[in-house]
This record gives sequence, structure tokens and C-alpha cells, in this order.
Amino acid sequence: MAIVKFVTAGCPMNNIFNYVTRDEATERKLIDGLNCSPETALEEFRFVKSQYGKNDGRSYYHIIQSFAPDDKLSVETAHEIGMRLAEYFPDYPVLVATHDNTKCIHNHLIMNSVSFKNGKKFHQSRDDMLRFKEYSNKLCQAYGLSVTEVTTKNPRLLKWKRELIDAAYYALKCSETKEEFIEEMKEQGYGVRWEDDRKYITFTTPGGQKCRDIKLFDECLLKRNLEIYFELGGCEGTLVDEYLDYETPEHNDCYRMTYSNGLINMLGDIFAFIPSDFHYYYTPDYINEINPFKKRELERLLGRRITNEAFVYYSTQEGYEQEMGLSL
Repeated sequence: MAIVKFVTAGCPMNNIFNYVTRDEATERKLIDGLNCSPETALEEFRFVKSQYGKNDGRSYYHIIQSFAPDDKLSVETAHEIGMRLAEYFPDYPVLVATHDNTKCIHNHLIMNSVSFKNGKKFHQSRDDMLRFKEYSNKLCQAYGLSVTEVTTKNPRLLKWKRELIDAAYYALKCSETKEEFIEEMKEQGYGVRWEDDRKYITFTTPGGQKCRDIKLFDECLLKRNLEIYFELGGCEGTLVDEYLDYETPEHNDCYRMTYSNGLINMLGDIFAFIPSDFHYYYTPDYINEINPFKKRELERLLGRRITNEAFVYYSTQEGYEQEMGLSL
């Protein structure tokens, strides 16, 4: 049995490469690349991003495939499975490193967020993730291993609601503003009633079903959180990946769940963090250029104050990483 999970890409790209290839966890024969060379993968990742002008946003995706302790397989076989798993993403460079330093043999897959073929940035829906897990299961079956059951968080969610959620996420990935989101949903056949004086957003499906945002059981699609998303620049915002990757915590009964402010708190915590050496790279001139209205609006939506320095840092995050030599 292999459990597959996508790990939040929380550290710079050079750090994650050093982590998954370190001598204490693996050896050279267990490190390979798909569409890249393991010795130069980091430089190749950066070259692809630079070639297509896609240096902003998420740099990479980190996937872990972990095998059960009672699965009888060698570390070489586990690595072979990891390489075949990487083939699920044929248009993206992927570094594969197999670790045997814990009780569970596991593969680390570090995938470039930008395609080397066409420069397209990688995004996936929940259904895409389920299909990927099913692919991992089929590989395990082919090698005589046990498999895990692939389920959704809420199997009782009606098909038309799942389709509505998928349509909304697609619209979020290509909309910078609330108006663009509504128009994109309209092009997919969905109506969106989004008014300032109404607590909820009401969606109308092509089949005529009406649904409030709260009944989709997805915190990212709540009105208050969508307002924050678009205040941050929507699909062109610095924090788009953190926003779209957020998962509502598990609940025993999704139809009785009460929404916390988990996503709002997460974004607030992000804004509260500033690197200790930040002031060495950005002068007060950057702070003077802040749009005070946008900052106040974000504070209103978050329900908390954010510092000017934190706001500037996340507005110029790519520039900071370049100064630190963390990206091209």
C-alpha cells in the first residue's frame, strides 16, 4: 500500500532539493530525473521558468509516496515505482529521490511548476488529485502491493455540486477580479448573485439548481474569503497558490459543519511573518508606495492589522527571493 500526499511548498527551491538528496536519507542510485538530470535539476527548473517568464508564484510541487512497512519491496523497486509515478506528468521536469531512512520506504517527487514544453503552469483540482492517487494505486497493484481506497472528503456531495465547485476553481485560476470571476462562471453556464449587502453568494447551475456558497462546504469559496482572494490580486496575486491549496479541516459530518475562519487566519499568519533581514533589501520608499485603501480593505476582511513591511514583502516576494539568490 502506498499513501500519496501533496506537501505544501513552504521552503525555497534550493532548500528542498538539498533536503531530498541529502546523504543521510538516500544514495546516488536512488536519485533520478524525468525530463531533467538529477545533477543539474535545480538549474534546469530555473531555466524553464526564466525561458517562459514564469518566475513568480509557486516554484515547485512536492509529492510524497509512502509505502506501508509490511509491503515486501526493495528500495530499488520503490524507486522504480516512483519514476513511473513521475511519468503521470509527462510535460514537467520531475526529480525523484527514494528514502529508506525511516520505517516506511518513501519517494519524494519534486516537480517544476512550469511545463518545459509550453510554459504552462501546473494547477490541479480535487478530482485531478483523486485521479493521481488512483494512478498510484494501479502502479501498486501492478507490483503486487496493497492499495488504499480513493475517496472524496464528502462522498454524499451531489454530482452537480462537485461540478459547480470544479467550475468555480477553474474560474478562480483565470480571474483577477470579482467581475472576471462572475463572467467566467457565466461562460461556463453558471449564474452568480454576489451583492455587497447579502451575506452569501448564490450560484445557479446550468440545470437551474440554486446553491449558497456555505452549502458547498469549501472555505475557499465563501464570500468573505473570495473577497480576500481578489483583494490579493486574484489569479495574479502573490499568494494565489497558498489560497488555492488550502484545505478545510476534516469534519465528521460535512452537512453539520460550522465554518471556522481557518483560511482567514492562515492568510493573516502569512502576512504576520517577515524575514529578519527584510529591511536590508527594501527601503522605506517601497512602504510609501503602498495603496492605503487596499491595505485597509485587507485588514477589514482579515479582521486584524497587518504591518506595512509584511504587506510590502508579500507584494514583492519574487524580488526578495532574487536578492537572496533563491530564484532567477
